[in-house]
Amino acid sequence: MDAKPRSLTVYLAALVTLALLPLGLIAVLQTRAVITEADERSRASVLARTIEAASRERELLQKAVGASSGLTAALAEGGLDNAACSDLMRRFVERQPEFVFSGFIQPNGVMACSTVERAIDLSDAPGFGQISENPQLTFSVNRAGAATGQSVIIVTQPVLNRTELVGFVSISIPHALARTPLDVGNIDSDVVIALFDATGEVLSSNVGLDAVQQFLPPVQENLLVLSSSGKTFSAKTVGGEDRVFAVATIIPGEVAVIGSWPREAALASVGAGSTALTIAFPILMWVTGLGVALWGLHRLVIRHLDSLRSAVRRFALGERDPIESLAGAPQEFQQIQTAFNRMVLLIREAEAQHERDLVEKTLLLREVHHRVKNNLQLIASIMNMHLRKAETPEARRLLEQLQRRVRGLAMVHQTLNQNSQMTTINTEALIGHLVAELAHRPPILGQVVEVDCRIAPVELGQDQAVTMSMLVAEALTNAVKYIGVPQDGPPTISVELTRPEESILHLKISNTRGQTDDGADLFHSGGIGQRLMQAFLRQLDGSETITETSSRYVYEVTFEIAEVEGDSEPQTIADERGGDARAAAE
Repeated sequence: MDAKPRSLTVYLAALVTLALLPLGLIAVLQTRAVITEADERSRASVLARTIEAASRERELLQKAVGASSGLTAALAEGGLDNAACSDLMRRFVERQPEFVFSGFIQPNGVMACSTVERAIDLSDAPGFGQISENPQLTFSVNRAGAATGQSVIIVTQPVLNRTELVGFVSISIPHALARTPLDVGNIDSDVVIALFDATGEVLSSNVGLDAVQQFLPPVQENLLVLSSSGKTFSAKTVGGEDRVFAVATIIPGEVAVIGSWPREAALASVGAGSTALTIAFPILMWVTGLGVALWGLHRLVIRHLDSLRSAVRRFALGERDPIESLAGAPQEFQQIQTAFNRMVLLIREAEAQHERDLVEKTLLLREVHHRVKNNLQLIASIMNMHLRKAETPEARRLLEQLQRRVRGLAMVHQTLNQNSQMTTINTEALIGHLVAELAHRPPILGQVVEVDCRIAPVELGQDQAVTMSMLVAEALTNAVKYIGVPQDGPPTISVELTRPEESILHLKISNTRGQTDDGADLFHSGGIGQRLMQAFLRQLDGSETITETSSRYVYEVTFEIAEVEGDSEPQTIADERGGDARAAAE
């Protein structure tokens, strides 16, 4: 089964797609590279802006670490009593307004040297046992400092005299001072910046210590390890929001900063709106190329093909008008237009010549039929003259039979002359004329002969129509010849042609039998009419049925309707002895 043909547009779309495929693949690879580069730029920008946002806190913590190192060096040698030590701490805080407290904690947890005038026991404070067991630089948070009552970040550094632990220096940075840069920085309000120590504890945040957890990833133990080289990653927060996180080291091994960015803010930081256009570039290139190709196809090809198709359709419907013009058509279509117009002119001239030839042929055929009819009527008139001078009844009856046959042939040619369709003849007109011409005879025993004619209108080819008309003429001649007056009615001749099936015709000719006044039963013509009827019947390839009763003679013929052939040749009608109809008549 043949596949359904596709339109030119479908083929062009496939070809354009195939042609742009290499460029599309290159564009995809370039797009991936651009996206990767944009992602790296975005991550670097987010990381840099996160570090920038925590720059003030980093300075404070580094300054606190440096200050604690200086105090540690001063206290490591010993020799200062509590009063001198406290005086050192107060002078230190006065010169460093960023710090609100400074003190020295003895190994037993008692802090007698500080910026406050009272001793504080920290032995039971949370976390003191841990720093005692592992003395190192630590950062912690106290929501309500023991000395200041403020929320502070505490920097604790051990004081060692060589390898011996002397105590711990503690410096407090207020959260109010540490958060100020984060609140007024040039970052979006949805960005969260937080500092955390090695244990994952948040030291400071621009949204407060209580609210910061909902903006951070669930697992934070390894964030300090990630921050060693600066990392950015995407993850979901504890609340289920998809955010971008940037982690960087503030104090190596001790404090890191994490920035929690909404995904939109992180992409917007590098103008990520252009990323979508970059991704759409291969598709845009294909759509643009296909659109231009289809526009060019319609402009240069399809509209001209539509004009040619319309001209061919009109030509098929009988219009013979040339194509006026194909405006803006390429040279190839103009050549097709010229060839089509030349073909239209040639065919139009040929058809006009054919019409003229057909008219001439029709006129000639009609003239031939007219002349043959006139000649036959002339012969019939000559027979009529001989008929008047005939001396015996046998001669007059023979001349009457011959005259009827001649008149029948003349009637056939008259019908052909009057028929506008030269290839077929209508049975209703042909047999009607024959009946009107041949079935007329004088009254019998004073009773008028009635003629009943019922003919179905059927178009037959000339050969078959002529043969059938000759059969009808002979049968009518016999009916007129042997008609009589029955006891129960007037003398009647009946002619009936029906079409019981699409391709079958049934002819029925009957006459009444009875008394007659011309002594026909005393004359015998030798059966010439019967032999002619048999010859015509064989020509029609039909079958006959004869029914005889005391009051009626019925002759029936059934035959098939032959196909009409325009160039059929006249066929001779052979009798049972092998001769034709003319020989049978002779």
